[in-house]
Amino acid sequence: MELTKRHFETGRWTRLTIRGGTIESVDPAEGPDEVGGADEWVAPAFWDIQTNGRWGISFSNPALTVDQVVEVVLAQAEWGAARICPTLITASAENFRHGVKTIAEACESDPRVASCVVGIHLEGPFISEVDGYRGAHPLSEVRDPDWDLFQEFQDASGGRVVLMTLAPERPGAMEFIRKAVAAGVVIALGHTAADGPTLRAAVAAGASLSTHLGNGIASPLARHPNPIWEQAAIDSLDASLIADGHHIDPATLRVLVRAKTAERVILVSDASPLAALPPGRYGEWAVDPSGKIVVAGTPYLAGSNQGIEVGLNQLMEVAGLSLAEAIATATTQPARLLRRTLPTLSVGQPANLVVFEHDASGVKPAFRLIRTCVEGRWVDANQADGAANRSVQISSYT
Repeated sequence: MELTKRHFETGRWTRLTIRGGTIESVDPAEGPDEVGGADEWVAPAFWDIQTNGRWGISFSNPALTVDQVVEVVLAQAEWGAARICPTLITASAENFRHGVKTIAEACESDPRVASCVVGIHLEGPFISEVDGYRGAHPLSEVRDPDWDLFQEFQDASGGRVVLMTLAPERPGAMEFIRKAVAAGVVIALGHTAADGPTLRAAVAAGASLSTHLGNGIASPLARHPNPIWEQAAIDSLDASLIADGHHIDPATLRVLVRAKTAERVILVSDASPLAALPPGRYGEWAVDPSGKIVVAGTPYLAGSNQGIEVGLNQLMEVAGLSLAEAIATATTQPARLLRRTLPTLSVGQPANLVVFEHDASGVKPAFRLIRTCVEGRWVDANQADGAANRSVQISSYT
């Protein structure tokens, strides 16, 4: 297969040849000099290191099945993602073991899933127990860091846990961070009420990311110092951001991007198990008409209802990033964090691509996804959300 599109970094016409799921050649091509609004562009497909589920399917559900994992993982291509970290939130030890084991079985049974799952993200259970900082995580299952318990999860996953979010103020956190980093697990700080010295000690121990900076935080907050500004000021911490228009207001998004710089921002969807479902109440959770997902009856956000695309537009339109800078937040930067080969449009790389329209005029969205290629398998954008055809019966995700 040959594609002739504008290159996301240069804007120049480029011809890519794909064979057997791999980029075989990349060559200059002829095309109009003037950029048109209908021109198609090409970039590496996205990496989403924080996605919790879709269509009422949660990776944290104690009844999660292999078929459900396959369905959700492969569907992320509709939102431009070729590599993801299925994310489990705070739950019982039994639930964690079941979830990571089921994801492992899906990877082992389906090569497509194995190629898409870059690893598993555990967001909890070693987080703050304080209301607000805990967010939508169940208080009853929050606990102190426990290396032996984590090893049980890692063994059940077949060694697939690559990222863990914790609160460094909890007893035993520093020793846990050092052990995890030595074992090759990336440690992120999140759902934390830690003060500046504790956050800096965690970074010295090896933590390298702030999980969804600006969220998982108490509503009444000291002007300064507080956990947001303390983490924003630590240059050696990357920051993941949920730029879905609900989790962070435009001014805060702009300030955080400027504080971290474009090179240290990682865009995540934080897609909820209710992602792609219509407004309504689903057990303990609800989707309001704007698409915001909350713990029913509370202001606490419970994940996002959409993929990476809306965040790219927010980063360009609100934070002022260029097209190439925005795309890097969902491609090269998460890959670098997880110490993986950086995704590029280069010979020999897997054919993980997004084709899109780009409008820098501000009249239309700056980025509009058209289709995604995952190692030679093409999927149209949002082709099978299927929300209207699904009967969702949910009482609890955890």
